[in-house]
Amino acid sequence: MTLLHWHEGEQGTEFYLNGRKVGTAVNEANSKDSFVLTEEGVVSWQRSTKTPMTEMTMRFEADFGIEYYLIPALQYNGNTFAIQDFIDVRNAATTVEQAEIKEEPTYFANQREPESGLPWRFGWHRMSVPGASYSEGSGMSAGGFLPAGQLDGACSVYEENGGAVHEWLWPEQDGPLPVFTDGKRNQHYRKPISPRNEFSVMLVFVATERPRESWSKLLDEAWKQNYVWRAPMRSNENLWELGIQYAKLLYTEEADGFKGFSIGFIWENETWMKRSVQKYEIGWCGQNASIANSLLVHSAMVGDKEAAEMAISVLDAWLAAAGPTGLIPTHYDDNMYTNGHAKTTDACNLGTAAVQLFEAERNAELLGIDRPAYGQMAMRICDFALKVMDDSGRIGKSWLESDLSPAVKDGGTGAFLTMALCEAAKATGSERYLSEARRSHAYYMTELQQSGYTTAGALDIFSIDKESCIPLLKSSMLLHDITGDPSYLACAERAAWYLSTWQWHFTKPFPEESLLGQLDYDTFGGTAVSIHGGMDPFALCYVHELCDLAALTGHSQWHERAGAIWRHGQQGISDGDLRLDGKSPRPVGSQDESCNYTYGKSENTPTQWLVAWPAAFRLEALRKILPVNAEHGKRIF
Repeated sequence: MTLLHWHEGEQGTEFYLNGRKVGTAVNEANSKDSFVLTEEGVVSWQRSTKTPMTEMTMRFEADFGIEYYLIPALQYNGNTFAIQDFIDVRNAATTVEQAEIKEEPTYFANQREPESGLPWRFGWHRMSVPGASYSEGSGMSAGGFLPAGQLDGACSVYEENGGAVHEWLWPEQDGPLPVFTDGKRNQHYRKPISPRNEFSVMLVFVATERPRESWSKLLDEAWKQNYVWRAPMRSNENLWELGIQYAKLLYTEEADGFKGFSIGFIWENETWMKRSVQKYEIGWCGQNASIANSLLVHSAMVGDKEAAEMAISVLDAWLAAAGPTGLIPTHYDDNMYTNGHAKTTDACNLGTAAVQLFEAERNAELLGIDRPAYGQMAMRICDFALKVMDDSGRIGKSWLESDLSPAVKDGGTGAFLTMALCEAAKATGSERYLSEARRSHAYYMTELQQSGYTTAGALDIFSIDKESCIPLLKSSMLLHDITGDPSYLACAERAAWYLSTWQWHFTKPFPEESLLGQLDYDTFGGTAVSIHGGMDPFALCYVHELCDLAALTGHSQWHERAGAIWRHGQQGISDGDLRLDGKSPRPVGSQDESCNYTYGKSENTPTQWLVAWPAAFRLEALRKILPVNAEHGKRIF
């Protein structure tokens, strides 16, 4: 148990953690500080001033040097990983455009703006916990966040005189230069506040027995303070029907005979049109294999023969597109040419394809359709993963499609193939696949433990992100299911806590006239795309793992977080008559990929890119709980 106490010192109130000084809450002239222990390790720091103030800084100086620091969903140890990556990517890029789309918001990695020397400050809503920062070193950690009623400030964390400094500042500000996802940087943002006498911060202290994870205490406390149950916006049956309708709209037959599900609709020529480039993807944004599975299940539920025919024709088309290497392509027509290389096949898509193809063989059998080729291709992908895995357990991110030679080896994306190996072990009972899955899982889990972040799950940029940790959560749960080893449950919780650093613990208000205001958009439960900003419902794909984790651990917060993800992901789904920004009605079942919730020229707006994956992920989650055969009233599985 963490034993925390404090007393007045020369500069302010000194805090001691298990008998060791962790740092000082610095005094401010003409103000009075008080501290209330709300639970072990959590302190409410309240400051009263003699006269009303429009500016305030509450400063905590830790006595340890920074070994790791975090501003959740924004900075992971300064994002220094991303700096070197941008240099490498820029040098490898074949065009200026390829380099530009990969630029990272890392000019604050050295903690101070080089021209002014001022520490970086970030507005309270830029991070997933309001005004939150965390640092650890020498076996101790300190952090804090802004409680309700104080959501008009900012935070900063940086190193000074060998120690970590945390500051919470009023008014809301961002700078010295705000970080824009579109690359535009304006001078020193400040939003004035009305004069007041009261300011407060929640401080959180914990011994770092598990480095790069002890920030879970801060997240846990923030969640408990902010969580309010919100009812789902739609019934499961309605979500299923809308998803199936959108899946059918996405179905496309090309002149060359290929059949696939379009990657999504865009606004072009004054109408909603299927995107004309990079049109088909087996996983990631396109989710062709998952959509096919949902249509197969729908056919088994209600006898919809058209749904089954679409699904089988798409899956057969992908298998028919396999080239001389024997593997299916991850993109049928084109891809993002990740990291400046020629056309690649990637672990994210391959791993997803294998998992879905194992299931597709089973779903086809439910309909009396014999497709052993689906399972055979899944095994071929798994065998490829074994072939390219090195002695450490690293699989790699991508390979040139022409000959499967390595394109990019680093990053956490290889864990998607770890997940596929787990499914192979479960499907075949093979000790070989299981042992190799465990070895690969150990490599990527160790990378998370040592770095405090995962990388490169998103294919269009090589970034610190959440997506690359999703297969770690899923494979941890699979390995626990297969082996019963409780250490995998601990791994699943570690992955879930990291994923929770990307999840919004609060609701940010939007102007009524803004597009997000018109949608009545609620940030609570949503997840940031990456350190670049942008909020999306991508977490829909792991709601079941969180629910299972809650059941297995007895930690109800995982179930609450899953419910918040589920509700957040229902926002902005079109019934076929949703109009926004003067455009014609959006296609039924469609939904924006993401929105910009923070500063920038696209502030408070959705992407208006109606990509396939949100509907695919909802259907994928629902087909684990919903499918009942309409004729016999029995569950399909």
